Amino acid sequence: MPPESATQDLAKARTFFQYGNDAAQKSNTDYAIDMYKQACKLAPNELTFRQALRGVQRRKFNNDPSKVGRLVGARTKPIQLRARSARSKEQYAQSLEICEDGFTHNPWDVGIAREAAESAEMLGFYQLAQWYLESVQSEAAKDAEFFRHAAHVHELCEAWPKAIAAWEMVKKIDPHDDEAHRKINGLSASATIKRAKYDDAVEKAMEAPAGKTESAEEMEAELGKLKQEKLSPEERLKREIKSDPTQIWAFLELADIFRKRSQLEIAEKVLGTGIKHNPKDNMLLQTYADVQMTRMKRALDALSKRVADDPTDAASKSKLDQLAKLLLDYEIKEYRRRVTQNPDDYDLHYQLGLSLAKNGEYGEAIGEFQIAKSSPALRVQAMLQAGLCFEADGRGKLAERTYLDALKALEPDDTANFNALHYQLGRVNETLGNMEAAEEHYNEVAANDYTYLDVAQRLRNLN
Repeated sequence: MPPESATQDLAKARTFFQYGNDAAQKSNTDYAIDMYKQACKLAPNELTFRQALRGVQRRKFNNDPSKVGRLVGARTKPIQLRARSARSKEQYAQSLEICEDGFTHNPWDVGIAREAAESAEMLGFYQLAQWYLESVQSEAAKDAEFFRHAAHVHELCEAWPKAIAAWEMVKKIDPHDDEAHRKINGLSASATIKRAKYDDAVEKAMEAPAGKTESAEEMEAELGKLKQEKLSPEERLKREIKSDPTQIWAFLELADIFRKRSQLEIAEKVLGTGIKHNPKDNMLLQTYADVQMTRMKRALDALSKRVADDPTDAASKSKLDQLAKLLLDYEIKEYRRRVTQNPDDYDLHYQLGLSLAKNGEYGEAIGEFQIAKSSPALRVQAMLQAGLCFEADGRGKLAERTYLDALKALEPDDTANFNALHYQLGRVNETLGNMEAAEEHYNEVAANDYTYLDVAQRLRNLN
């Protein structure tokens, strides 16, 4: 792939990755999985994307392998065979995509992990192959062949201690394995040689004369490479930024390190510096806005708690109102910018609609929700929100029609939206004076959950 095309693919992948992050934060798991898969498809060797995808896949099962159904093998086995078939045809990237479909059904599937590791290895993605195996290692505690495979991959990565540990597991599971003892000795020697190589490079570089010969320069370059291996991710990224501030992803990854530590102010400064050097980069602008909004939300939470603890604190209440308005205005401005950049992203239209509705801009919000309902994943929620806006705007008949259309689009097991829609239909019909219809809708809710909101009291009032 030409370098320019690869750069474009990575930029698109980063965008999908951010959409996945946003969806995951809002517990929109299926959409997050879809977005992360798109990111992995465009940038198959980006380990961060795979880790995020696996994290949200496992969240569907509350991070508990025991919650994967016993009959899931009937689904995953054919997927594994498809992945193997693609690999046999040297379609390694396609094999990885197929494997991710299998992980959606069982994120701890050892067989699929080994299949994915094989394809990653054939692509030269050794670190990715290593991660695939490590991510399911605890599920393969008694599988000697798994640890032989793991040892091989660790050796490719020159991770000698991990390779030795894997062979130790082979010995534990299969005490009669003669190869394990030989490999452990050989790997121990490799680890010693690498350490000696580093020490030797340091010593030679220190002894190099001031007037560099070609060999001295080569030795210093080798030393720099070895030292680079020992840098922490944070130090490495700072050096990359210093050497080339147009490296957008270095800013993003460094900011992400600080975000994970909850050091949002530092992350904001990193991103601000990135924007200063790359003022038109969409991902930097978007990530900077995300950090800004997160900081404001945290400040809102702290102020809300302070007001709840002391309702007489007028100063805090005033600050709370001001900050809430500031955040809402910021969200609307940012989501409008993102929609302009990505007009076909239905989730962005939905998020913009929510912010507009919260700000009382019901007409514009309805327009955004009507665009968002084109997405099958968002259809019911978008119609529910549009109905709420019609209600708030005093257009009860349009609200009723929208709720009824949303009911037709419901999945059979979607009890939450079933209750919400029937409850709102009850409210609308009360407003319109249709008390008999209101009672019927409230009864639908009560039959599912008699404690839902104030439905019991409303039924009593009607009777």
